[in-house]
Formats: sequence, C-alpha cells, structure tokens
Amino acid sequence: MLTPLRLRPVLRRRPWGGRSLDAMWSPGGADRDPGSGPFGEAWLAGPDNRVADGPDAGRSVAEMVAEHGAGLLGSDATAFALRAKLLDAAEPLSVQVHPDDAYARERGEASGKTEAWWVLNASPDAFVWWGFGRATGPAEVAAAARAGSLASLLRRLPVGVGDVVVNPAGTVHALGPGLVVYEVQQSADVTYRMDDHGRLGDDGRPRELHLDDALAVARWTPGEAPAPAAVARGPGRTELARTSAFVLEAVVAGGGPSWEVRGSACELLTHLGEGGDVALAWSSGTLPLRPWDTLLLPAGLGPVRVDGGPARLARAWAEG
Repeated sequence: MLTPLRLRPVLRRRPWGGRSLDAMWSPGGADRDPGSGPFGEAWLAGPDNRVADGPDAGRSVAEMVAEHGAGLLGSDATAFALRAKLLDAAEPLSVQVHPDDAYARERGEASGKTEAWWVLNASPDAFVWWGFGRATGPAEVAAAARAGSLASLLRRLPVGVGDVVVNPAGTVHALGPGLVVYEVQQSADVTYRMDDHGRLGDDGRPRELHLDDALAVARWTPGEAPAPAAVARGPGRTELARTSAFVLEAVVAGGGPSWEVRGSACELLTHLGEGGDVALAWSSGTLPLRPWDTLLLPAGLGPVRVDGGPARLARAWAEG
C-alpha cells in the first residue's frame, strides 16, 4: 500500500514577485528557476513536482500516477487533478481569466481552471480585483484592455489575513500588491492575460496578452460573493471553499484533528508555516510535517490524525 509522499516545491520567478518565498526553504530544500528575478510562485504540488524523500525520491507525481493509477489517485480519478501554490505578490498580478473545462479541452488542455485563494499575509491596504463592477461586454472590455485601463471596470475588494476568494472559471481577476496567498486550483495552468499594467518581460518588451481567448471565456456580469461561508467539519477542521472541482479545508493542528482519506480521491496537506513541526499518523506509520511541507496522501489511506501543534494546515482534494 502506498504511504504519504512529501513533495519538493519548485520556486518560479515572476516579475511581480516578492522576497518571502525564497526564505521559506533552504537552498537544498526546493528547486528554483534559474535567473535573478524575484520568486512569485512556489509550486507545492502538481504533476511536475517530485517526491522529496523516501524510496520514491526524485520521481515526479506524474510518474507515480502512471505506475499506481487509482491506487494513488482514487477510484473516481484518471489524472492528478489539483495544483497547490504559494503566491507572493509584491506588485499587482496581471488582470487575467481562466477557461472552463469545455473551452480548455477544445484547445487541447486537460481541463480548465477554477481556483481559490486563502490569504496568509496582507498589507493594511491589500485588495484583489474580482469580476466586473457592473454589466459590460466584449467591445468595452477589449478597448479598456488595449488602453491599459481594464482595472477601472473591475470590482476592487479589500482583503485581509484569513480571507478566502474563489475564482470560478470565467471570472476576470487579479491579486493586488502586498499579498501572500495559498492557492488551490485545477492542475491545468491555463491563463489568458488581459492587462499587465504596462509591465515588460525579460526581453524588454510588453508581455503578451491573450485577448481573443479571454473575451471568449469571460463572464460579463458582476459575480456572486467571492468569499464562501466557512463551515465547521469537525474538531480542528473548517471547510473554506467547495467547488465542482475541489474542496479546501483549514486544519488547526492541536488536539489531534482527524479524518478519513477515502478511496475516491487523494489529498494534499500543506503546513502553512505557523507553529513548529507536527506529525501525520495513519494506521501503519507516522510522518513529520514541517513548516511549508506539502504531503500527498494516497487515496484509501484510511483514518489519519495530526499530532502536535498548534499549527495551521491546508487540506485539499479533488471533486468530480
């Protein structure tokens, strides 16, 4: 039977990135993009991440899936369906939109992209752009995007530590500056950039926009509330977001919160840095979970418990 796998993070350089991600892992504790720009994303879990230690060290999640199939993913899955990240936005991200599954698959992608942000750190005036502030349409949006003023059409929402924002496919959105967030999303990383605030790429030229695709998938009317109501799911566990693609829970380690990893889906468990080491225990073993570690829990692992703490963890699994 498969046991939990500790995954090795990959730090990605982004022009809008900050300085916090590089300090979360020792030089040997994460893979890092070459170059000299800031790190904006830490990819914690996805098909390309590799096992950090144990007998499968160095193997990618995709390779593990190819060998173990449903034994890792669960009876309801055919591919690893989630990706988890940390984002450090020192500057605003591009205004962007993601396609739904149908549109993405027409273009050869495995899926579309719905995502959720959980705010871990925020400056006093932090905000996100989320959906349009009023009903609009392709012509007005295209003109604003080409003029670099698209943000003026968007809803600007103040956010603080602990807030959750869900970005369904088709919702135009962007992180503002001064935010560090945990993100869970569908694993296909499909983004259509609409406005990049005049930012230049490494070649000194404006970064590419993807207006045709973006206009084809964007939702034009103001969306529903982006922050779902939190729901208690047991001692130390709170459901933060539930979509057709995934579920995100907050787990507070302290008092031994427990649950069952069912046979229908694997899970991700990430230590979000607060507090010291904790330990994941299951029927046949234990595994330490250090600050900023991510574990992949195979489907069918059965009852698990988190000992130690206090510490804050993110738990996520695929739905559908």
